[in-house]
Amino acid sequence: MKNIELQSEFKNVVIENNDINFGLSLNSIGFKSLLSNGNSVNANKVRDFRYKYKKGKVSDEFKLIYITNGVGFICLENSIEIEISTGMILLIYPQQKYSYYHLIDIEWKEYFVRFEADNEYSQMIRRFFSADKLIIDIGLNEELVKLFNRGIDVVKNGLKTSQVYLSGMLFYMLGLIISKSQNKTLEKKHLQQIEQSKIIFNENICSDLKIEDVAAKLNLSYTSFRMNFKKYTGVTPAKYFTGLKIEKAKQLLLETPYSIKEVSYILNFSTSEHFSTRFKKVTGIPPKDYRMNKLQNNNNL
Repeated sequence: MKNIELQSEFKNVVIENNDINFGLSLNSIGFKSLLSNGNSVNANKVRDFRYKYKKGKVSDEFKLIYITNGVGFICLENSIEIEISTGMILLIYPQQKYSYYHLIDIEWKEYFVRFEADNEYSQMIRRFFSADKLIIDIGLNEELVKLFNRGIDVVKNGLKTSQVYLSGMLFYMLGLIISKSQNKTLEKKHLQQIEQSKIIFNENICSDLKIEDVAAKLNLSYTSFRMNFKKYTGVTPAKYFTGLKIEKAKQLLLETPYSIKEVSYILNFSTSEHFSTRFKKVTGIPPKDYRMNKLQNNNNL
C-alpha cells in the first residue's frame, strides 16, 4: 500500500464588511497547497479530500477554483467524473451538488474565492459560464494568480472599503477568465489550421503549390495565414514548404538513380539551377556534393 506524507498549507480569509459592493460580494478568498514526499499517511486518505455531492455538499454561494498544480477529478450531479488539472478553472453554482477531489501523490495547489451575486450579475455569470462550461482550461496565467494573492493581502491587512475593492477585482477576474478562455479556443483553432496546412504541404510536396492557395483552402487571407504560421512554427509557410522539398530531395538523391535535373523536375522546381541554389542555401552544399559525400560515407562503413 502506497504511503504518502501530506504537507499542507491552507488559507481561507473571511471577509466581514459585506455591506458595500458592486453587485458581487466576496465571502472568502484563499488558497490550498498540498505536497507529498512519500512517507507516512496511507493513500486511502484521499477520501479526506473528497466532497460528496450524494451527501448534499452544497452552498448558497458561487465558488471559483483555479488549479495551478496537480491532477484531480470532479463530478457534478447527474454527470460523469471529469479529470481536472493544472491551468483549469472550476465554477460551482449556488446549490449545486458536486464531488471534487485531487490525487494526493502529486503536488496540488489551488486558489479559490467564494462569492455571492445579485440577480443581474448572477444571470450574467450563468450566461458566460453555462452549465456545459463550468470547467474551463485557460492554462497558467500569472496575472490571475497575482489577483488572487492581492485579494488575500487586501483582506489580511484589513484595508478599509475592501469589499468595494474586492468586488471590482472579482469582476475583473471573471472578465480575464472569459477572455483567456476565448483566446485559448482561438489559439487551438489556429493550431489546427497550421497542422492542416502542414498536411496540405506534405501531400503536395511534388507540386508547384502556391501559399495563397493553401490560405484560401483554410478560408484565411494570405497575410493572416502567413502571420499565424510563422508565429507557431518560427518560419514562413514558403520556407517550411521549401524545407519539405529539400528533405524529399535528399531522399531521392540517396535512394534513387535520378539525376539532379530529374529530382528538380519531380519536385517542381522551375529549373535545375534554381533547385541547386535552394538546396545549397538550406544544406550548405550543392546537391551533387551532398550525394557524393553521403554515398562515400556509406561505402566506408
